[in-house]
Amino acid sequence: MRKLTVCSLPAQPPQQADDEKNTADRDRALSARQALEKFQAGQGIAADRWDRLFNDFLISDSQLAATIQILHEDRKYDEAIGCLESAIRNGRAATWLYDLLALEMQLAGRPAEDIGRVLQSRLDFGIADVPQMLLTAALLSRFEAWDSAITLLRDAAQLNPDSQELWLLARSVSDKSKDREARVWARCGVLQYVWNENYGRHHDEAVKVLKEIAAELDRTGQSPAAELVRTQLASAQRIDLQITVKWVGNADIDLIVTDPNQEECSYRRRKTSSLGRLVREDGGVEQKPGKPPETRIEQFVQPIAVPGRYEFSIRFVVGRIASGTAIVEVVQHAGTVQETRETKTVQLAQEDVRLSTEVKARQK
Repeated sequence: MRKLTVCSLPAQPPQQADDEKNTADRDRALSARQALEKFQAGQGIAADRWDRLFNDFLISDSQLAATIQILHEDRKYDEAIGCLESAIRNGRAATWLYDLLALEMQLAGRPAEDIGRVLQSRLDFGIADVPQMLLTAALLSRFEAWDSAITLLRDAAQLNPDSQELWLLARSVSDKSKDREARVWARCGVLQYVWNENYGRHHDEAVKVLKEIAAELDRTGQSPAAELVRTQLASAQRIDLQITVKWVGNADIDLIVTDPNQEECSYRRRKTSSLGRLVREDGGVEQKPGKPPETRIEQFVQPIAVPGRYEFSIRFVVGRIASGTAIVEVVQHAGTVQETRETKTVQLAQEDVRLSTEVKARQK
C-alpha cells in the first residue's frame, strides 16, 4: 500500500496572515453600545453573559471604560460591577479597573469591607511601592474603609518611614477614623519624619493634638494610657543634634555638615543615610524694598545622632550681611538631662568657617 503523503501548502506570507488576523479581530471587536446590546440580548445569569462577551468578543480598554460610563450615567451600578468583575476574571486586570469597581460598589451600597478588599487587591497588579500604597489608602479613606486604610499606611511606613506624604495622609485618615491609637501613631510620625518647609506648623499641630489626647485620657481616668502618649510624644520629639546658623541680610550662606560616618549634608544632598537633614535654607532670599533686613536661617537636625564628631562649615557665597557676622547655635539632646547649648558669633569672609562638636551617646 502506498503511503499517504500530505502535500504541504506554501506558508501564508506574513503580511497576509497579519491582515487576516486584523480582519478577524475587527469582526470580533465591539463598541460600548454593541457590548451592552449583546449583554441585554443574552441568555442566563448576568455573570455568565458578561463572561461570554469577554470570551467571544474583543472589547478595548477605551470601549470598556465607555461601557462602564454608560452604565454609571444610567445608575445601573450593579450591572457596572458585574461588567468590571467579569473583565477582571477574564484577564483584564489593571489598577484602574479596581478603582472603578470600588466606586461603583460604593454607589451600589456594597459593604465597606468588600470595597476595602477590592482596593487592596489592586496592589497585586502593579508594583506594591509606597506611592501606589498611598494612592490606595487615599481611596480606602474616600470609601470610609478606615481600618484597611490605616493598616495599609502602617505597611507603607515599614517600607519607607521617611515619606513625608505618608505621614500627612496618615494624619488625615486617622482623624477621620477617630481611632485614638492611629491618631497618636500618625502624629508621632509627623514629628519624626516631616521636615518640609512647613515643618514647624505641622510639628506644632502634632504636639497640640497629642497633648490634648493625653489630657482627655487623664480626665476619663486613664492616666497610664495618658502617660504612654506623653512618653511617645517625648520620643518623637527627640533631636540629638541641632545646628542653626542665623544672620541678618540678603546674603546666601551655606551650612555643610559631615557626620562621624563621613557623610556630608548640604544644599547638594539634603539628607544622610542616618536621617540627618538640612531642614531650612533661607539663603539668597531677596530683601523687600523699604523693609529692614530679615533674619535668615540655615538649620541641620539629626534626630538620632551617631555618636562621634560632627564637622561643619559655614560658607559665605554672595550678598550682604549686617555686621558681616552670623550666630551659630549648637544644641545637643534637647529636652533631656543631657541637654547642652553652645552659641558662638563668627566672622564671615571668603574662607569657610570650620567648626565641630562631639556628640556623646544618649543616656537611657
